[in-house]
Order: sequence, then C-alpha cells, then structure tokens
Amino acid sequence: MTSPARPAAGPLPPQARLLHIGLPKTGTTALQSTAQARRADLLELGVRYPGGGLNHREAVSALMGRRWGWIGPGAAVPPIRHWNRLMREVEQEADRRVWISHEFASESDDETAARFVEALGDRIHVVVTLRPFGAMLISSWQQYLKGGTSHTFEHWLRSVLAEPPRRTVTPSFHLRNDQSGVVRRWATAAGKDHVTVVVVDKAFPTQLTDAFESMFELPAGFLVDSSLGGLQGNRSFSAEEAELMRSVNLAIKGQGVEWGEYERLLREGGIARLLQSRTPGPQEQRLELPAWAARRATRRGQRYVSEIADTGVRVIGDLGALAEPAVGTDERQRTPSQIGIDIATEMVTGTLSAGLGRGAFFGEAPLPPPPPPAPVPVPGPAPRTIKDFRTRELAGEVAARVRRRVQRTVRPR
Repeated sequence: MTSPARPAAGPLPPQARLLHIGLPKTGTTALQSTAQARRADLLELGVRYPGGGLNHREAVSALMGRRWGWIGPGAAVPPIRHWNRLMREVEQEADRRVWISHEFASESDDETAARFVEALGDRIHVVVTLRPFGAMLISSWQQYLKGGTSHTFEHWLRSVLAEPPRRTVTPSFHLRNDQSGVVRRWATAAGKDHVTVVVVDKAFPTQLTDAFESMFELPAGFLVDSSLGGLQGNRSFSAEEAELMRSVNLAIKGQGVEWGEYERLLREGGIARLLQSRTPGPQEQRLELPAWAARRATRRGQRYVSEIADTGVRVIGDLGALAEPAVGTDERQRTPSQIGIDIATEMVTGTLSAGLGRGAFFGEAPLPPPPPPAPVPVPGPAPRTIKDFRTRELAGEVAARVRRRVQRTVRPR
C-alpha cells in the first residue's frame, strides 16, 4: 500500500501511452519482467504491454537508429519494421492504456526525443525513474562489464566523474545518466505536464511499483514479484566475479570476437549461470566507491536535484533523496588476484552449455533447423467441369481412357 505520507502518482488519462525510458539500474528489469509474466492479466486490467518479449529494446533501438553490441551478427541497428510492428499494435488499441519500456530511450538527443513524441502523439506520457547518482555508479560499471568493457573500476570512475567527463569512455553512460539533462530534454519534447519523475528510494522499497500501479490503476502489490532472481533480479557481481569478467573481456579484446558470439556464450551463458546459480560468499569483497568518487558523485547529485526541480515536471517521491551523500571508503580496494573455483566452474559451465545450444543450464534442447518455407500456391484457372468440354473433346477423352484400360488388361505378364 502507498504510504499516506507520500504523494500517490494518480492515474494517467484513459488511453495514455506511457513510455518508460529508465534510467538504467533503477528497477527497470524487475518491472519489465513482471509485465512480461503478467501480460495477459495486465490486458484484462486495462493495460496493454505490447509484443511478446521482456521489453521493447528492438523497437526503441530501431526508431533511435541505435546499434546493439559492437561488430558482427546481432550488432546492427534493428530494422525499422520492429518499431512499425509495435506501433500497429499501439494504434489498434482503442480503449486501454499502453506501456512501452526500454532504457535505451534515455540516451535520446533532442531530435530523437521529438521523434518519439511525434510517433506516440499527444497521448504520450514519459516516465523517468531515478536513483541517487552515486548509488548507480557501481552497478553501471558492472553493466558495462557485461557489454565487454575492460576498464578497471578506478579508471572508469576517474573518466566518468572528471570535469568535464571523458566521454570517450563508455559514451552511452554520459547520455543516459545526466539526470537533469534527460528530464529537461523530455519536458521540452513532450511538455512538462506529460513527464513524471519517480524517485527510487531505499527508505520506501515499494515506491517504484506503487507509482506504476497508481498510474495504471492496478491493484496494490500487482507489480511486486519476489520470485525474480539472477539476471532478472539483476544482482551485483562480487569484486572477484567482476575481476573475472573484466579479465575475460581484456583477454578477448582484439581477437575478432563478434557481438552475437559474445552475447550468446557469455551474457546468456556464462554470466547468466554465474548470477543465477550462486550467492557470493562472506569471504568475497563487495565493491565500494572510493571516498573521492563519493564526494564528486554527491556534488553532482545535488546539482541534478536543483535542476530537475526547475523543470516543473511531476515528481513522485522525495526529490531530495537523490541528493543523499554517496557512501565511500578511504581504504584502497585491492584488485582480486585469485577467485574461488566455484566462480570459475559456473562461468565455464554456463559458457559450454550455451555453446552447445542448450542455454545456461543444459536445459534448453538445441533448436532444430527451421523447415523449408512452404511453396506459395500460384492461383491457376478454375478446374473444368463436364459442362466446359465440347462434345468432340469429351468423346476423345473417353476413347483415350478406354484404350489405356484395354492396354493394361492385355499386357503380357
């Protein structure tokens, strides 16, 4: 239940088209996973979550012209047909609210944000979910590890927290995590009355799901799913797991590994198994922000709060929570030089299983090759009936059949 001390989001207008653009690492995956699992229930309750997958990454990327991955199969910009297919489903929905979700949209520039608004029309409502900037740094770096980066945590922090930031290091981070810049851009494109900021606040663990349930007029607790774990729960790496992943990325750098191979073998194989099959032990290190990084992150978060307040958009939750001081340590964190054998076992086993075409857990049978496409029937003339034959043609056909039958009868055995 939403606490009376906190403002409720309030329902969106009927037939609204909600575009949830993230930011990444603000509970988006958990929300998308629940929406996917309860898609049919949402439809009955007046909310269409289009398509059949976890989220709308391909459609959003297609409209943005955004590539997924680096080189090779699967790394190209998705064809625009993905967005067109999504929009056909959206346009056919006359009565329900629509929910479109993917974090890549938070990377939009002014022109791309305007393109989304034009496509979704005046029924658009943009939702931006935010966490304190400092609290996102560790999980953001780990997400880039899953995408192939080999930067150490220290080097990455010094790059993204520099003034001005070094935008050549994980360039998308600077687009998607300029919190006030993202809010201002979408308020300009869609109008401030069509933008809602939801603060993800650890003091109120259900604030995110409360807000979406209120906007869609869903029963309290409908979007809370405690069964999600592993990649869906998006747990963090331990320092040892992170160093293993970084070392693998460093080892394969420059070896011509294509994105499709990396995604299938590591992201969907080794990493998926590692995150879903084990819980880091008490002897493993937790990644922590250095004190200098925490101070810089806190200052940036305070600036974001002031600038977001100036936009005039609706805010659900305490905007000031985004300015809470980031926690850091003065102790220099050592880079692990050894990892537990169970970490290596899960990573290697998941990669092998994926290489055999059986997912991360040897549970998915290899897919059979697709059957050849059925021949497309070519329309031909309608079959002739007895009325369509002339008398001479009919007599000739009867005579030919008699001859064939006589020949079969007298044929020598």
